[in-house]
Amino acid sequence: MIKKVVFSLLTVSALALAGCGTADETTKAEVKTSGHGDTTPAKSKSETAQIKELSAQFPAEPAKKVVATSVSVTEMLDIVSITPVGIPSTTHKLPDNFTDIPKIGSAVEPDVEKIASLNPDLVLGSESIKDSIDKKISNINLKGAYLPTDSYPDLKVSLEVLGSAFDKEKNATTYLTKLQKDEDKIVSSIPDKKAPTVLILFGTGSSFMLMNDTTYVGSLVKTVKAKNVVTETMKTKESYVPLNMEDVTAANPDAILLVSHGDPTAALTQFKADVKKNGAWEKLNAFKNDKVQALDYDIFGYASLNNATTGLEQLKDTLYK
Repeated sequence: MIKKVVFSLLTVSALALAGCGTADETTKAEVKTSGHGDTTPAKSKSETAQIKELSAQFPAEPAKKVVATSVSVTEMLDIVSITPVGIPSTTHKLPDNFTDIPKIGSAVEPDVEKIASLNPDLVLGSESIKDSIDKKISNINLKGAYLPTDSYPDLKVSLEVLGSAFDKEKNATTYLTKLQKDEDKIVSSIPDKKAPTVLILFGTGSSFMLMNDTTYVGSLVKTVKAKNVVTETMKTKESYVPLNMEDVTAANPDAILLVSHGDPTAALTQFKADVKKNGAWEKLNAFKNDKVQALDYDIFGYASLNNATTGLEQLKDTLYK
């Protein structure tokens, strides 16, 4: 019973780490990678179809009054110079020019009455919790549109869709071109050595979950060419899976990355203290080679295009030093 409760709490926390802005709004969306060295990579057929399907949610005339229920979506609206009438409450940093915009509650449990009072033309949210938000706003006859925000490639697609939906293609294209150039520069500077195998942990204490490539952090790790053992070795398709020590021991990762709330130094100290209770951890290559790192939650704690370049640079330095 206790294990079920812990797992449920971690699942809610995970739903709060991507686009919600409190954890990753988990989906099983396929992670799409771009071709490095080309700032305008050709789209695959599946990506083109995805953009077309997502764009069909939006009205022909751009909505004038928009409420954002996701931190990731709020950030992207700012990128394309759209000012929403309502934004989510969150501990994450929102755009400075959105400080005085009314808050509509958390991304997972928005205040429907508050949203209704703002009289929006459109409610924008993250695709992974579409059913939950749709059910709430349908009761007050509001239209919603939902964008994938789980991974780094998801965010790129969503920004392009937003640019098109609000006649802000130039803003979106300019931003994405710069982002791709920065990404290409980082990837091209990766040392010519064997790609490290990586285990990404989310949570605290004995309640860790493992993150695969379809999560935000996982997709950044993949972008810098590291191998996520959850995807590559364990062959897990779920975005988040409970920790199984036998699987971890068998995978024996070269590096371990910890995503946890609060100060990363304190989180790492606590993690190392906790794992001493299980000697199997210290036998892993990551521990033997001092390749255990807590990531900065302000950078990696939610799916963010604005933080992506910094995140990629930090991961490259951490995994290849």
